[in-house]
Formats: sequence, C-alpha cells, structure tokens
Amino acid sequence: MSRETLSPMSPEMTDSVRRRVRLIILIDAAENAGLKPIAIRRLHTLAYLSNVLAPVWNMPTLDGRVLKRHGGPFYPALQRDLDHLVGSGIARISGLSHVHDKDRRWRLEGSYSLNRLFANPVLKEVDHFEDERQVVAFIHELALAFSALSDDELDATSTEDATYSNPIIDFGEVVDFGEWKTENPSAETANRFGGLIPSGATALPGEKLHLYIRHLYARMHDKRPA
Repeated sequence: MSRETLSPMSPEMTDSVRRRVRLIILIDAAENAGLKPIAIRRLHTLAYLSNVLAPVWNMPTLDGRVLKRHGGPFYPALQRDLDHLVGSGIARISGLSHVHDKDRRWRLEGSYSLNRLFANPVLKEVDHFEDERQVVAFIHELALAFSALSDDELDATSTEDATYSNPIIDFGEVVDFGEWKTENPSAETANRFGGLIPSGATALPGEKLHLYIRHLYARMHDKRPA
C-alpha cells in the first residue's frame, strides 16, 4: 500500500482500502496493548468500539452499522478485507478452526498478528496523513482501555454496550448507529461520563474512553462505576 494506494479513487475501492488500513491500525494497537495475537471475535469487537465511540474523539464513523450476532459484532466486509491482508502477507493467522455458533452458523476462529516486514511500511505511510494520525491516537487509546479487561470480559463487552445490547434489535439484524440513524447511546454515555468527574473538570477524549470501558466492566459485574 503506497501513498498512491491511499489516495482518492473509486468509492468502492476507497472503502476497501480504508478498511484494510484501519485493520492494520487496529491489530497494531492491540499488539501494543498486549493483545497479541488478537482473537477474531475480539478484533471485530474492537473494530465495532472504534466505530461506535468515534464521536467521542470528534471523528466520523468509518462504518455506522454492524451485524448483531450472539458471539459479538461481526463485519462481513471487514472480514473479507482481513482475509485479503492474510493472503497478501501483511497479517498472519494462527489457531485456525471452525465452530458452530448459537446462530447455527459455521464461524471462523483464529487469532491475528501483523507481519511487521510488510505492516510497518504501511503504518509509516499512514503517518503522513493528519487525519489518520488522529485515528491512530484514538484506536491506540481505545485498545489500552480494552486490554484492561480479562479474557472473559473482553468476550462479553458487547453484551453490555449501550448500542449493541439494545433489546429492540434482535440477533441477525443490523445495529445502525450512524448509517441511516443518528442515535448512538454508547458515545452519548461516554460523553456524559466525561462530565461527571468529581473535580468538575471536563474529561479528555481518552479519559472518556477509559471511563466507558470501566462502565462496561461495572455492568458485567453488576456494580456501579467508580
């Protein structure tokens, strides 16, 4: 992926390239946060959180809808791009297997890591773009907050997320929080927590992310957030 590859082209190709670059940034952030290799379900969950919480960082959402599944958020297009990264040697997969999930579908299982020989030049190229540098800072902060959870908590994150856990939306349906609809309870909750710091000061975007993940942790353990 050269700088020309990142330049504007057809809308379809641009979306695909952006997703692949976002995947590289996500896996890089996960590895830097100690989540290496990162399981496929957790990678999709981290991708979902990076979308639903993007407004907290005053950034547009890359993908404002996601398929709701029992095992957690899943992006078919993102998975295809992830497979492409593996095929091109930029990412590696380990522990590959298939499982039959609660939706009665065969689901791919495995964990992903970056091949630094090919991924680092892409990340270096991304650093030339101011908007992408902001994305990198946001996702790295989010991954740090995400990594504070235990393995079981990482897998249960979406069950407590304000947007994904909406009981009105059934499994197998699409959760829309930015494609056609503007309601985003997750970002609204994170921003609201940012105004509840005892000192009365307004929380920085990174602090809001950590507060929201702590909120999910508290809900998982039926506690009020500290």
